[in-house]
Amino acid sequence: MRSSIVAVAMAAACALAPAWAGVRVGGGIAEEHGGEEAPVATLAWLGEQRHPWEVMVGHIGRREDARIEESWFFALSKRLTWNRWFVSGGLAWANVDNDILSGHTQFMTAGGYDFGRVALSLRHMSNAGIEGRNRGETFLLVEVGF
Repeated sequence: MRSSIVAVAMAAACALAPAWAGVRVGGGIAEEHGGEEAPVATLAWLGEQRHPWEVMVGHIGRREDARIEESWFFALSKRLTWNRWFVSGGLAWANVDNDILSGHTQFMTAGGYDFGRVALSLRHMSNAGIEGRNRGETFLLVEVGF
């Protein structure tokens, strides 16, 4: 079921791609939990507006030593920009329900700087306490636009 949800989300995002000019591929590191960091990979689409919508599909890798499973997420956020600086906030859905991301409904916030083709951001995804204990995932992300 998990793979079918991810496939549907990616297909929907690909269907929107011609209407949204900003395709970005990202990579980064999620903060340490249990003494271990995790790799992050994302695929995002940004609208052309000054304050665009962002659709993102991402993967946070498994932490072997901490026994924290990998997770996939789908997020829809609104980005506010000012002189290349940006903040964003929106809703996300995660495929896991554990101590890090309890419940599937999440919120994603970000702050960063867009250099043009490359962007750097610090992002946080959590459920804001609406579905039990949730430490959330915080990650540093570098994105390259196409």
